[in-house]
Amino acid sequence: MVEHIQVSIEEIDDKSQYLDTVIKLGDANKATLSFFPKGAFHKHAIRRQIIVALENKTECIGYLLYDVSSKYNRVKILHLCIAPSHQGKGVARQLVDYLIKITKQYTGIGLTCRRDYGLDSMWTKLNFVAQYNKPAKTIGKESTYWWLDHGHPNLFSNAANEQREHKYCVVLDDNIFFNFLVESNVDNEESKFLLADWLQPELDLCLTDEIFNKINSISNIAERKKQNELAEKFTRLPCNREKLENVYQPLSIFLREKEIFLDDSSIRHLARTIASDIHCFVTNDARLLNIASEIYNQFKLSVCSPISLINNFDELSKNSEYEPVRLAGTSLKQTRIKTVNKDSIGELCQYFQHNEIKAEFQQRLRKFSTELDKFECYLITEEENKPPLALIVYGKHKEHELEIPMIRVGESILSATLARHLIFKSISLSCSEQRDFTRITDPFLQEIVKTAIREDKFVSVENGWLRANLKVAETASQLSKRLIDITSNYGNEYNFCSQIAQILNSNVSVSDIKVMADIERFLWPAKIIDADIPTFIIPIQPKWAIHLFDEKLANQTLPILGAKPELAFNREAVYYKSATNFKQLLPPCRILWYVSQDEHKAFCGVGEIRACSSVDEVIIGKPKELHQLFQRFGIYELKDVLNITKGKDSNIMAIRFRDTKLFSSPIPLKTIQELYGKNVTLQAPLKIEKNIFAQLYHLGIKSK
Repeated sequence: MVEHIQVSIEEIDDKSQYLDTVIKLGDANKATLSFFPKGAFHKHAIRRQIIVALENKTECIGYLLYDVSSKYNRVKILHLCIAPSHQGKGVARQLVDYLIKITKQYTGIGLTCRRDYGLDSMWTKLNFVAQYNKPAKTIGKESTYWWLDHGHPNLFSNAANEQREHKYCVVLDDNIFFNFLVESNVDNEESKFLLADWLQPELDLCLTDEIFNKINSISNIAERKKQNELAEKFTRLPCNREKLENVYQPLSIFLREKEIFLDDSSIRHLARTIASDIHCFVTNDARLLNIASEIYNQFKLSVCSPISLINNFDELSKNSEYEPVRLAGTSLKQTRIKTVNKDSIGELCQYFQHNEIKAEFQQRLRKFSTELDKFECYLITEEENKPPLALIVYGKHKEHELEIPMIRVGESILSATLARHLIFKSISLSCSEQRDFTRITDPFLQEIVKTAIREDKFVSVENGWLRANLKVAETASQLSKRLIDITSNYGNEYNFCSQIAQILNSNVSVSDIKVMADIERFLWPAKIIDADIPTFIIPIQPKWAIHLFDEKLANQTLPILGAKPELAFNREAVYYKSATNFKQLLPPCRILWYVSQDEHKAFCGVGEIRACSSVDEVIIGKPKELHQLFQRFGIYELKDVLNITKGKDSNIMAIRFRDTKLFSSPIPLKTIQELYGKNVTLQAPLKIEKNIFAQLYHLGIKSK
């Protein structure tokens, strides 16, 4: 282990006692630093452009000399020199870190260094990126221009962000990138599949800046030029330096503990990917693919092969849109705002949108926080002393609908997931308060919130967005009449209800499973009890129920099991089970969740049907493949999925479900047996008739 020492860093002027030492160090190393006259040292000292490293606050053991270009708004390192006895001890990093700290107002820091000096690895470790090569002053030699970006928005970062808005972005490992220029063969065929024309409208292949350091290590000039030209055709991802520093060390330790020994540049490439908040890393490295689940659990980065990406593109591309696992690692709190004053308004102003008037925004907040009989204003926070993640306001002045006059999410990796979380929570709240509608009237909605609203089947109306959430279980005919009555009572804005009523009354039969399932989604949690939508009672252990959907059950043993009630509001989740005995489960269908007794008897309210969900997808496959496909949902670890087959290499079933309705009156096994008239045990999935479903659902939603 190399010893790293802590030194004192100071800026000096021409009166400094250390200036002579700096000049002597520079002269002693002029073979690599190039000639620098004594007067030039004094000139830069006068400008306070010399930084020294002091051991024991007395001895100068190194220095950094720089210049500033006002024309290009950048900093240039002219000398970075460490005494030979202290090289390799982290002194250079401390000097560069100090320079970064005092020059953040500039676009970044650049420098030129001869290739034959053998310092490339040092610049790379200091997070510099090789930009280009040019002939050195010495004939026959080459110099590399290195750059460390301060992260200010620029043409490249804006372009990358724009791509993220319109395409699914993945980062290519260098082993895939270098395959693109190699003549096609069996080894690189999979990599080149990524260049297929049909993928390009939806998929953006990206590179981190580290690829340019990899390319720079190529000694052949012609090959280096060819690789650089190819790299420039891909989207370059910006990377926050501080995030990179925070990720690099934990990632290095993680890989070392897994006995995966990558070169430093490869680790840095992976770290830059994580720090860029990109969701998918594509590689052919079997070592990384074998621990893909563990990487995701630790760093929230999906790792997959080119073939896996292509085969599962639709599913993987949803990761950036919806990742409940990102909520799983938080302890979200909802705090009511009862006053908006000078102290709190600053914190709330982060939710002010560029197209609204700030004074009006503040006035609206004050209105929401003071009219307590009409509005409830909440901040969503993760940790104390950190900026809030979201702001939401509920208007409760109408009996039949819940209004949301303001909903804003902060800019973070959680934003998309949190937006969906809040929308679903709002619908659930509206339903629990016996309201039939949820209306969003915020006139300054963010695009990320609009996307969540559309996905939740809100209809655009004159005054915002409107959605029905009917807490009923009726026949198609009964539901149709109810919807027509709603339109008559409430006016033209509710015409979408009559349109749904017309479908229910049309020639479309209740046997059209897809149409009926779509209507149930539009009206959730409403159920069409005479629809031929297949329904199954599926047993589930309490330990999975508390994580997947059952907040009430989770609250019983929260301190013990670490369950997180906020997961109960996830729109989607995945449940894994054996596929050997039951293959009738095909979407669309419904699930009634029977939470079984636990062996430790740690829960009250088990041995009951506690919730109802809609099934979107059922996939049968190998445990490892399915876990990688659905790991974004974040509940199961790979060992849990493997345990389903008890070590056998057999298929399992992944059930992706959504829109779970928790029953206010869970149904005990005894009641189920009475309905069936026989001794049903519910140890395996059970398909039930629609008349049984109707009775069970009515029992589940009735008020206690």
